[in-house]
Amino acid sequence: MHISTSITTKVTAIILSSLIIGVGLVVFYFAHGQNRTLYMSTEANLFQQADILHESIRNMMLPGEAPLAVSLFNDIQTANPEYVITLYRSNRQAAFSDDSTLEAVNKNLGSNTFKAKSVMLRGEKIPEDDVHFQTAVTTGQTESFEWQRAGKRFLTIYQPLLNLPKCTPCHGSDHTFRGVIAIRSDVTPIFAQARQNILWAVAIFIGVVIALFGLLSLFLKRTVLSPIQSIGMIAAQVTEGNFQEKVRIHSQDELGLLGEKINAMVDGLYERFALSKYVSASTIHALRNSENGKRVDMTMFFSDIRGFTSFSEKLQPEEIVERLNHILTAQTEIIQRHGGDIDKYVGDEIVALFSGDDKEAHACQAALEIQTHMLLYHEEYARITIGIGIHSGEVVLGRIGSDVRADFTVIGDHVNFASRLCSEAKPGTIQISDSVYQRVAGNADVSAPFEIRVKGKELPQKTYLLHAIRVA
Repeated sequence: MHISTSITTKVTAIILSSLIIGVGLVVFYFAHGQNRTLYMSTEANLFQQADILHESIRNMMLPGEAPLAVSLFNDIQTANPEYVITLYRSNRQAAFSDDSTLEAVNKNLGSNTFKAKSVMLRGEKIPEDDVHFQTAVTTGQTESFEWQRAGKRFLTIYQPLLNLPKCTPCHGSDHTFRGVIAIRSDVTPIFAQARQNILWAVAIFIGVVIALFGLLSLFLKRTVLSPIQSIGMIAAQVTEGNFQEKVRIHSQDELGLLGEKINAMVDGLYERFALSKYVSASTIHALRNSENGKRVDMTMFFSDIRGFTSFSEKLQPEEIVERLNHILTAQTEIIQRHGGDIDKYVGDEIVALFSGDDKEAHACQAALEIQTHMLLYHEEYARITIGIGIHSGEVVLGRIGSDVRADFTVIGDHVNFASRLCSEAKPGTIQISDSVYQRVAGNADVSAPFEIRVKGKELPQKTYLLHAIRVA
């Protein structure tokens, strides 16, 4: 089953998809970049602080000012509880938490140079499975990592404290690193800000898509879709035979030009439609089938108003045309109702053609109905009468004329004979030929045959006056 989709639906889908993909990628790029910058700046800040603390601790420890380092750590801890700085020994134990390092230094110096500390630095021991600490101690590289606890996210940096040559007199030369500086910062607000950025990005994305979609849809509707729909409506009106409506597109673009061409086409179609009233159905059929000429067996129907010339001398031209058209219209409707085709109008005369198996019977029925109609409206037609002649035979049907002006009609001896029958028919009578009578004899009431002489015929021709015909 084929399901059609309107162009409005297609254009809407294309616009919406393009906006979602295009604007979405842009918003995602900027939101992701902003969050990445936020993460990187936070991490870089901690690294910078680690470097500063590294230098501060080293400078404090060289002259043996360990209490100053402990005081610094405690002050930082007090100022910002979410920001923790701890110095760990290589054995994962927090430095300054006991006097073991002091005792080792005094032993290396061979004297009690440093006294026991009155202020201790509290810190949790590093777990044995902390691979980051082990990497920092083993390689001497600064390690950073994120971790979570109790719904919070933390960033921790381990920066090794080298055992420099000038430190070996106090701390010995059997190890490379004196310890590891650990800086832990609560980055939960950073991640919350990142989520907030994403939410704002989504909100901005939705707002921009809706706004752009509305603007683009309105623009396309006014400039493209509405004109196309207008053209479609005009085409539908023309299909139904209404040529009065026109495309109203005032733009100067391609659609405006198309609208002008559509209007010109409608005018041309209207002219052709109007001209079709002056062309017989056989002519239209011949044009469709590119027929130049052929022999066909047809029934020719000639109808002529009697005494109309003398009658028209008493009337004004406008009234003459009105009266004549009134009579011809009534005859035409009757002829077409019985399957006849009006070939042409010659003044006050009608030439009609009947085809098919029962063409003679149909022509006779049309003739009888016309005479009945004329009697019924005798006074209305100012007592005008009609003579009708009907004849059947083989004729040539084709285009007659020149390349400039031509007509599609029938020619031949039988056409001339049918015209002669009409001329012989007295007012209010129907004259039929012997060929017609032979086809309707079983159902027709006629007067005894008459004989008329026709130019070009050596022998007299039989004719009959038709009075009635029974429908088979």
